[in-house]
Amino acid sequence: MSKYEIAFIPRISDIPENEWDALSSRYGNPLLSWGYLALLEESGSICPETGWTPAHITVRRSGTLVAAAPLYIRTDSWGDYVFDFEFAAYADKIKAPYYPRLVGTIPATPAPAWRVLCAEGESGLEKLCIGVAREAARNAGLAGLHFLWVDPSFLPALKEADGGSSEWRHQYFLWKNEGYRDLPDCLDSWSKNMRRNVMRERSSVRKAGIETFVISPHDCPPRYLELMADYYEDTNAKFGPYAAKFLTRDFFLRLPDFMPAGWALSAAFSASRAEPVALAFLLESDKTLYGRFWGKADAELWNGGAQVSGLHFEVCFYTPMEYSMAKRLSDFDPGMGSEHKARRGFRAELCSSLHLPFDRRLARVFEASMPGINAAETTMVGELNRDLPFRAGSPSLR
Repeated sequence: MSKYEIAFIPRISDIPENEWDALSSRYGNPLLSWGYLALLEESGSICPETGWTPAHITVRRSGTLVAAAPLYIRTDSWGDYVFDFEFAAYADKIKAPYYPRLVGTIPATPAPAWRVLCAEGESGLEKLCIGVAREAARNAGLAGLHFLWVDPSFLPALKEADGGSSEWRHQYFLWKNEGYRDLPDCLDSWSKNMRRNVMRERSSVRKAGIETFVISPHDCPPRYLELMADYYEDTNAKFGPYAAKFLTRDFFLRLPDFMPAGWALSAAFSASRAEPVALAFLLESDKTLYGRFWGKADAELWNGGAQVSGLHFEVCFYTPMEYSMAKRLSDFDPGMGSEHKARRGFRAELCSSLHLPFDRRLARVFEASMPGINAAETTMVGELNRDLPFRAGSPSLR
């Protein structure tokens, strides 16, 4: 271990962008990129005041960065998307520490993407980083070590390196591109009733005089990012204390400065208004499209107060699906929640998080609880997938 220089870095901006991305670019995912993680921090979305203190691990050999991992000291669970509030309440009841804790995750992003970043040809550094994180968390008196929404390809290595954690499985949705040419080709694999329902939804949007398409970073004027921020805030305002408003306006306004590529906007335009009347934020990896935030203008401003049936589905589902097929991406992750996703071709899947509270009483509670929790989550996935629209014999039912 002495040949390595290991450090915890309090701001990702203290790590040169080219060095971090020399590692992250191997995985082709913007969620792991320096730009995305730095934008979260520099926009004030992720900071101690919002419950996130960056503590990124870097491993250098002879001054060269050979491994890194995005880590955060967390003082609550908002934005983790593992919904462990009952465990936190139980810890409080028995006077056991639950926060602060060290967490490996992509902040406020429920997508199975987290991993240790390693230079090509390096071996054993994943285990080194996990061991260093565990030892540092214990020595600092933190309450535990948790790895959330882990990249499935990294999970076996993480389990081997970690040891002693409880695995918690979480449901998410994923549309898979089975080599479809376009959306009509995709719909041909669906049942007649659901195919008709989608065509009706799309028709209602067109009849309202609305066109939709995906806007690339190169073609996106700053005003559209201001609108995306407005729509994001308006959407969250409707949910009061249950909102998922984790991003500041600066996140959207400064997006081009930190990420000249790797994102796009799914946009809806009405003939009665020059600006987009609805927007959804997309992130694009080498193989996966991620849909994350959506919002729309007040219908009073552009449609005489009349709501357009199917607008949400068009902007958030069907237009990004078409984009994924045109770009030959292998899948599309539309974001969390909403049972209606299964009926529109999004398969319920499972991903894993690993949890290691250092208090032995809590560790035993996790160990005892996870088999039942995971069994229930697996059952829910099966129930959701019974609503999939694919007809018998479709490749998507394999």
